[in-house]
Amino acid sequence: MKLLFTLLCTMTLSGCSVANYVRLKYENDDIRPQWQAQKNKTQLQADTGLKPYVYMSINGIQGFKMMLDTGASVSILKDSEKVKRLGLKEGYSLELGGWGDGENSYGFQTDVKSIKLGDVHFNDVSFAYMLVTKSEYFLRPDEAVYDGVIGHDILKHFAWHIDPRAGTIEISSNAYNAEYAGVSIPMRIFLSKLYLDSKIDLGGNQTMEQEVVLDTGSRHYFKLNNYFVRDAGHAYRGKTVTGSDFGLSGQTIHQRGTIPKLQISDLTLKNVKTNFIEGGDDGKSVIGSSILNHFSYVIDYHNLKLHLNPYENKSFKAKYNLLGMELRKLTNGAFVVRYVMPDMAAFGSGIQVGDEVLSFNGVNASELAQKEWLALSATEGEHRLCIARDNLCFELLAKNIEGYSQW
Repeated sequence: MKLLFTLLCTMTLSGCSVANYVRLKYENDDIRPQWQAQKNKTQLQADTGLKPYVYMSINGIQGFKMMLDTGASVSILKDSEKVKRLGLKEGYSLELGGWGDGENSYGFQTDVKSIKLGDVHFNDVSFAYMLVTKSEYFLRPDEAVYDGVIGHDILKHFAWHIDPRAGTIEISSNAYNAEYAGVSIPMRIFLSKLYLDSKIDLGGNQTMEQEVVLDTGSRHYFKLNNYFVRDAGHAYRGKTVTGSDFGLSGQTIHQRGTIPKLQISDLTLKNVKTNFIEGGDDGKSVIGSSILNHFSYVIDYHNLKLHLNPYENKSFKAKYNLLGMELRKLTNGAFVVRYVMPDMAAFGSGIQVGDEVLSFNGVNASELAQKEWLALSATEGEHRLCIARDNLCFELLAKNIEGYSQW
């Protein structure tokens, strides 16, 4: 009963939406992975750009691109064009919240007969079907460049070996052999999320200990809830810039800085780019994929360990958006401007939210992945960006900021 009450208190939903979300969390408790004969692991078709994605079959139809999201309690299908063609039946209504200060995303529960990941499949799986193209999460429907999210209810059955550099993802029914792992970090599960212990150095002789969520669905490095900073009697006093993030509850504006050190078990990272988010004591601080992508890593649900294997000649170094634009990829290959950061290179240039970016430094936007765009935006120097509106082009000068991106 206490667990249920805690769950209800952590939701930002109301009325029957709360009850329906709780109901959905337990819908898939009885599903089990069905392996092909003699198989206990399988390589998946994958995309390991900024976040990990795999391709999944639904009801015998191949090619659904799904993000692996350890921060999601349930698995979600978006109303992308490919998903809409499945003609799935509408079940009970749902409201789903996440990052953002706006309205929650609305949708409904739905059932699929089967899903298939490589050599393993599940039968009779329940999903949240979210109308995200009509929510504050999207500015325009053609931002739906992937089809959904694989959450805890499916992730928990496997050990997930993700190698961002090689672009591979493998799942296994067996626990990972950690003999050659660089760092093995214990995890625990609470309310269908993975938690790690951390020690945070804010500078100025201010340190604090806090549990953090492992969130592969976040492309950022580290999100630290300012509620806990203030509750510990601390305040981050370093240089910050204003940034924006978008989630299932719309947009949230926050400050970004660089903390001197973040320690997670035996892993120590220095000069960590940090988003200082705001929220009550139910807000979660998270470790995101930009940290994980410095390693070949295994999220092992069998023994609740995160195994990090460092790449040769690759030490941790955060990258910073020096141009000051938050861009989202579109289905036509272009990017759309979702936010222009104050006091950064693009601010005051004439670039506006909603502009469609067609090229960058003479390269067609369709040839640039989101990861490549972020790498370019973190490069000092002059850049040329062209948009569809009136065929305008802009010359932008990206500079490091003392105390933020340079120290």
